[in-house]
Amino acid sequence: MHKLKIFTIALLILVISGCGLQSKKKTTTTIKMTTRQALKPAEKTWTFTKGVSSKQTKKQGVADKLTESVISKTDELSSWTTSKGKFMSGSVNYKQVSFKKWQRDTQKNYTKSAQSKIHFMSITQVNAVLKKLGANFKITKLTDLIFLETKINGMTLPQGFVAHKNQLYALNIQYVDTDQTITLGRGQLFTATNGKKNGSQLSLSKLNGTWIAAATTTSANDTGKLMIKNGYVYQHRYNSFERSAIQDLNSYSLISLNQNQTYALQKANASNAGYQLTRKSVASGDSLGYLYLFINQNKLVRIGQGEVTSYSKTSTLIAANDLPQDDITIFNQMDQKNPGEAASTITVDASAPLVGMSSSIKYLTDGEAGQITSSQAIDFENGKVTVTN
Repeated sequence: MHKLKIFTIALLILVISGCGLQSKKKTTTTIKMTTRQALKPAEKTWTFTKGVSSKQTKKQGVADKLTESVISKTDELSSWTTSKGKFMSGSVNYKQVSFKKWQRDTQKNYTKSAQSKIHFMSITQVNAVLKKLGANFKITKLTDLIFLETKINGMTLPQGFVAHKNQLYALNIQYVDTDQTITLGRGQLFTATNGKKNGSQLSLSKLNGTWIAAATTTSANDTGKLMIKNGYVYQHRYNSFERSAIQDLNSYSLISLNQNQTYALQKANASNAGYQLTRKSVASGDSLGYLYLFINQNKLVRIGQGEVTSYSKTSTLIAANDLPQDDITIFNQMDQKNPGEAASTITVDASAPLVGMSSSIKYLTDGEAGQITSSQAIDFENGKVTVTN
């Protein structure tokens, strides 16, 4: 009977221990699976929301006290793009690597004499940062995180990543001994756009007409009125007409878009404002850096300079005094006379009309769009353009 009691107690301990191990394994697996699920969509934009830092000193090392910093959403915030588990930031592509490989490659970035000064955060330190950033979960080991290297030259990032639904946490894992007191970044929270969709693919011909922003205070620089004709946005600024191309982004590959710095910046601008700029978008831009995102064939939003302005199409027609047909003809003929360039502006004053030529008017994908490469004075008679200079 005594042996039976001992056997029963031992069996009970074994069962309880096994349950504990299964529970621990389940928690780890859940974190991995949750991260994979959050990164699974074909395209997702994550914008910076807040960061956490602490002090680091020569004698005391990394401090436990964490300081949270929140900055307002501006056009210059950093962002991440993920696509089916792949990470991109600006025009740089990254690949996932194992924690062991990340450790080895991190060491390679330093001389042998400096390698002894490299350290990695403890699980407790990482979880403290997660908590400060608002996470309601903990990791149990560093391999719960995703580690990245640049795809081309294998440079490691000092962060490990974990995601949960619409939150992406970048946690600083690596730090180096310091000879003076510094502020050490400990982690960042990026939030995925969970806002308004930009609608389905739109036919450019259905966008033609006059668009008005009711909330705009009319000025010489911003009349609150857009004229759209055959794939171009026209607007009047001071004594000039400005033209920009409407771009159907579905004509670009996802890789080429995500490697494009101009597109990446505009994508972050849209995300900061609660909208999504994707391959399904139809959009345009202008010389002031605004993004014009079409929600449907009767509504668009202008995003930029910390504001969102809504435009509605009030008519499928364009009044002659808003955009004379002669000006449209001048734009088109100057394109033909200057292969490889596009007429971006027409300025009319007391002298002859002056046409500004640019290498591109595709403001969403070309960082030099709208920059005037030459100004050409013209005569326009009987529907034909003659360059006079």
